[in-house]
Amino acid sequence: MNPRAICHSSPDLFYGRFRANACGWTDVEDHANPGRDPQQGVAPHGAPIIVLPALTVPRRVMFMTAVSAAVIMGDSMIYNVLPSGVEAFGVSVGLVGVLLSANRVVRLASNSLAAWALERFGIIAPLTVAIVIAIATTAMYGVGRGFVVLVAARMMWGVAFSVFRLTGYMVVIEESRDADRGRIMGFFTSGVRTGSIFGVLAGGLLFDVAGKTASFLVMAGLGLLALPAVAALRRSSGAAVAPSAPQSSSTDDGDSSVTPIETRERGGKHERLWAFLVSPVPELSLEERRRVLTVCFTYFCFHLVMNGVLVGSLGYLMSQRLPSGATIMGVALGIATLNGFLISTRWIVGLAAPIFGYVGDRYGREKVVIGALPVCVVGLALLAVPSAFTAAVVWLPLAFGAVAAAITALDSTIGGLAPRHRRARVMSRYATWQDVGSAIGPLAAYAVLDFASLTLVYLTGAAVLVVALAVFSFVFRAQVEVDSTGDPRT
Repeated sequence: MNPRAICHSSPDLFYGRFRANACGWTDVEDHANPGRDPQQGVAPHGAPIIVLPALTVPRRVMFMTAVSAAVIMGDSMIYNVLPSGVEAFGVSVGLVGVLLSANRVVRLASNSLAAWALERFGIIAPLTVAIVIAIATTAMYGVGRGFVVLVAARMMWGVAFSVFRLTGYMVVIEESRDADRGRIMGFFTSGVRTGSIFGVLAGGLLFDVAGKTASFLVMAGLGLLALPAVAALRRSSGAAVAPSAPQSSSTDDGDSSVTPIETRERGGKHERLWAFLVSPVPELSLEERRRVLTVCFTYFCFHLVMNGVLVGSLGYLMSQRLPSGATIMGVALGIATLNGFLISTRWIVGLAAPIFGYVGDRYGREKVVIGALPVCVVGLALLAVPSAFTAAVVWLPLAFGAVAAAITALDSTIGGLAPRHRRARVMSRYATWQDVGSAIGPLAAYAVLDFASLTLVYLTGAAVLVVALAVFSFVFRAQVEVDSTGDPRT
């Protein structure tokens, strides 16, 4: 796109006689230089240095965000109250981990089922069914007792969540352009995270005050608010995921610098391997497939190491490094409190996802990912050194922020790479990479701890992220060079 066209099409902010958009400042009363390029302008004295354009969120994205936030509260609440109140649920402590991970195991299969349902029926019917399932599972947490009832509820929630997540991705991709996809994706993810935070905090308070049954029934009642919002997601132009004519490019604009490779040129085992890794996308060129696979692999590494190994082992690390807890400003804090504080920062920094998305939209999402990986590597390296534990704790919120920024960038990138009429399948496979990483991360960490130390665990995790950095930088090197030499994105 022409840089001047980008400047004139971006949101404006006025400061006295000066106007700012994504390309810079312009003196609107400078009649002597009426044709001056806005990129040559400088900020007037006293004006803000950074101008964040107002984010216009499409109506369908707002409603989808509200739906997801409303139904996820019950699931988030169970993560808080089940480990601390196992007696109320009628299960043993040893089964807590099985219950909390059951939904992730189910999603390995239900992601593909959700993609099929969205392609076959559109988004309204599957989403409505998923909302009903989510409300039912939340109610089951409250009125049910025993392992059988709870594991059935967790598995049902896994199926419903596959639909929620995939539908959210689809709606954001459909309602955004490449220039603002990061910001809109960030709005969606931060909105859902707000629902999770509310479920954890308010749900925990209700559990303590009103008991198990009443607290979960209240959360189920809040989930009912999602049903009226579904009607607002209907598109007048028809189902967005309906099959369309094959495209030769993965971008919305339909232009690609890579010539597609005919399906007949690759077949047999090679083609089946690509179908397994990134879903069947015969119209994509080999280079486009590599980019899709690289995004999925990087996504997997983030969830494997940062959300699986690190988050799963952080409590154990605290018990080893601070067996008696810690005293901060004269207040004695236990290990559970310290661990809860550190993990909560992961959710809190996730609320800044729209800002992370804006940075990726303007300066390049590939740069965000490449910049985030070293921040995470440094955090893991600090955790591996016992004497640097204090520095590691201070660094962790920054590392969690880097993860949130990278995930927002990857979500937006995969949305642009997926062919329009195969987005549901590609996004479902992308989500499965996340679920696999999140599921095996804690298992791998604790399996290694049987014969090795936490130092080896974290250094291995850092090595995995270094590999991800090398692969991502190599595959997306051309795009990074374009972003570095060209104009900022808007």
